[in-house]
Amino acid sequence: MAAIANIVINDGQVTPVAHTFAPAKTQADFAVLEDRSAGSYVGFNKLTYALTRPSGNTKGASRNLKLSIKIETPKLEDVQMVVSGFAPAPTVSYRPVIEVIATMPERCLLQDRKDLLAFVKNALANSFTTDAFEKFELPY
Repeated sequence: MAAIANIVINDGQVTPVAHTFAPAKTQADFAVLEDRSAGSYVGFNKLTYALTRPSGNTKGASRNLKLSIKIETPKLEDVQMVVSGFAPAPTVSYRPVIEVIATMPERCLLQDRKDLLAFVKNALANSFTTDAFEKFELPY
């Protein structure tokens, strides 16, 4: 098991900015890391890892492991007004989210998992994916 530590990830700006996601909450099968650069908790970017393990040997039980990696980047309202010397509490205007979920049978091999990871990394780097994200266009 990897020890929890900060993760640094660049954003998509013309001149990329490195964002440090620091551990905020960890449990056996769950970890949340936060980029606290927004200054206000409601605006923290979050990186979440969750792992669901097979549910047992009972009939109908899932024999799959499910890995979820989620990134949330809340955007705060641009509020400039000050009332009686107090700025209003920040509020979230909208929240872009991406979640990648891998379902892997418990019997799948290490090479199967390596292939799946390589496929998803390369698919995310592909121009079809770039156009889908940036222009809302699908291949035809």
